[in-house]
Amino acid sequence: MISLFLSSVLSINADVKDETQTLVHTKLKPSRVEKDLCLYRYRIYTSSPLCQAFNDQGLAYLYSYAWMESARSFETALKHDPDCLMAHIGLAKALERWDKKSESTKVIKDAKRLEEKAAPNEKALLQAALVEYGLNENPAAAGEARQKAAAVIIDQALAQYDDDQELWFARAQIACNYANSGGNASSAPFYKALLKINPLHPGANHELIHFYEGTQRPALGWPHAEGFLNSSPGIHHANHMQAHLATRLGKWDKTSDRSTKAVQLETAYHKAMNVKPSEDHQFQHHVQTLLTSLTHDGRFKEAIALNDIRPDKSKPSVAWFKFLLASKDYPAAEAEAKKFLKTEKNTAAYLLAILYLAQNDPEAAMPWVESLQQSWITGKKEKLQEFRVWEVQGLLFAAQGQYKLSARLLKRAIDKSKSDYSHHAWGNGSIFMEKLGLIALANKDFVEAEEAFLEALAHDPGDVHAALGLRRLCEVTGRKEEATDYAKLASHCWRKADPGLLEKEWNIIKASISDGSVPAAMR
Repeated sequence: MISLFLSSVLSINADVKDETQTLVHTKLKPSRVEKDLCLYRYRIYTSSPLCQAFNDQGLAYLYSYAWMESARSFETALKHDPDCLMAHIGLAKALERWDKKSESTKVIKDAKRLEEKAAPNEKALLQAALVEYGLNENPAAAGEARQKAAAVIIDQALAQYDDDQELWFARAQIACNYANSGGNASSAPFYKALLKINPLHPGANHELIHFYEGTQRPALGWPHAEGFLNSSPGIHHANHMQAHLATRLGKWDKTSDRSTKAVQLETAYHKAMNVKPSEDHQFQHHVQTLLTSLTHDGRFKEAIALNDIRPDKSKPSVAWFKFLLASKDYPAAEAEAKKFLKTEKNTAAYLLAILYLAQNDPEAAMPWVESLQQSWITGKKEKLQEFRVWEVQGLLFAAQGQYKLSARLLKRAIDKSKSDYSHHAWGNGSIFMEKLGLIALANKDFVEAEEAFLEALAHDPGDVHAALGLRRLCEVTGRKEEATDYAKLASHCWRKADPGLLEKEWNIIKASISDGSVPAAMR
């Protein structure tokens, strides 16, 4: 049986290779079966193993938000069994997510002809979809009434088929009005119920990652990040998604390598399926996430190589600016920041202020700090803008020798952001604490510096500058054993960093306070 199925699957790609016609709804060439893509299998009513294989692949891509490839797989499934109801339902959903509503409606209308002979569980999924589209008899008005009608259909089916995974996923979707990116608290219990049946269901795990990343307890989502990756090892988005939580939780030990694999899988997919990066809506986000992780981990050579493939190269990029700043390529960072002047003046002002202050040039930074302040006074009061104003003002005061004013502003930013997990995204959790620690260290306020550095490491265990700051603090205060421990921690944080880079960062922090500047009584 297994050998028969495998031989059928192997013949698919041979068949597809010879096909030249374009699929009707997606306007794409037919799909091919990808090996080791996803573990999820959902038995559908079809006599064609080829249709079954492509339907499973369509679900794998659907649950990874790869809408185009999902639609391509489902439509290829229909070539092998035009009367497969589940392939119709899947294709309609993928097309709708892919912003092809008219084609999606055509497909679900065509599926109505299959309702009478459908198996009960598949019929329920079709009827719920028809309600969603307003194509059932006497359709209710769009909104809550349709949700309730669809929920009744699925609930009745679940009462009989309580181990049907697609019914449970459909019920979760109805509960959050068909939203992706995590749904809401109403859908979460249904996703969790589905995971009791199949702990590696890709869709349920993916949605719960998004759900928990928006809560005050993102660590609850980490098992789902692992579950999604284990369910779909060959899909780029599954390798990427762990970064949504890892960068919030300080789990840097694996996230950069996993994000690297995501981009490698994606570029291989582009080549194999002749897909342009611009046609892949996930690619820019994946590359940007990898760039952020590599910058954080001191892997600058790998980061610079992303410039050859990043799709936003022609547009200004904050992530690219941050990499250039971290790698101390100041002329390139300045050019990148100035790209924002035409479209986002506040962002340009912030980046240029940060850049000039990093070069210890408060005079060059001042007009940009003032521009940001004026915009805050007269403009919309947005949280991001508030943080930016406090940060650049604090750094400017430090550069001008006004340490107490600097510390006060950075503490204000710390107090407001430390419990804000939206701020913690993409490795930002310790940024204000780290900067306060470095400024306090340079001003010999060792109590303030130590507290700031320790808090930085509590929020981001991979913060190499906090570890190096504590190493220097312990050295100048005579705590040699602790200094050695923090040196080891810094080496662990940047164990994959470019050769010699850690030593360069250490020399900068070491030079910020000399050994002889600390009285013996304080050591």
